[in-house]
Amino acid sequence: MANARQQADYAQLQAAKAAYKEISDNRNYLEIRAPFNGVITSRNVSAGAFVGPNAKEPIFTLQEQRHLRLVVAVPEVYSAYINKSSKIDFTVKSMPGQKFSANVSRLAGALDNRLRSQRIEMDVPNTNKKLLPGMVAELQVPLPATDSAYVVPSSAVLTSSEGIFVIKVNGNKVAWVPIKKGREADKKVEIFGDLTATDTIVKEASEEVRNGSTWKE
Repeated sequence: MANARQQADYAQLQAAKAAYKEISDNRNYLEIRAPFNGVITSRNVSAGAFVGPNAKEPIFTLQEQRHLRLVVAVPEVYSAYINKSSKIDFTVKSMPGQKFSANVSRLAGALDNRLRSQRIEMDVPNTNKKLLPGMVAELQVPLPATDSAYVVPSSAVLTSSEGIFVIKVNGNKVAWVPIKKGREADKKVEIFGDLTATDTIVKEASEEVRNGSTWKE
């Protein structure tokens, strides 16, 4: 009888613990805890409003302002120039003349099928809170040159139905040299092909200058 009474009392104790836990869990629904400190930047409900499980909007938005993340989509042609040791400089329109910098933290390691670009993420310290979440940055991405590349004016590159060429002058004859284009900036383009540093290239390329024709100044 004593053993049975002990078992019954133990069952009542466990039931009381479960009831207490249920009440504690219900009370926890009255508190919303975030895994980081931040600032509430928007509130979509007021105190006392009913919030159901099918609410379409978040109750509020909490943002961390001391540590920001900068995300950029780098086109496929430039993705090989960036690695985790790269340092990126950027500016924002609201603070002209001020330059900020960040180090590359994460690379997607794959290309987006729609944009044909790689997602690059950088961690930006913002202890002074000058930068605000949601700002649009203008980046200066370092693209180191290679020894096998040459830079010519964009006008020197001829794009035709047969491919992409530059026109090389060899004595009094011209030759269309197939090339591949690299980076482009300031009306200049990086080219790769069977060229040397001493070759003479026509600055204004045109299909009227036929391959193998006689060159006239």
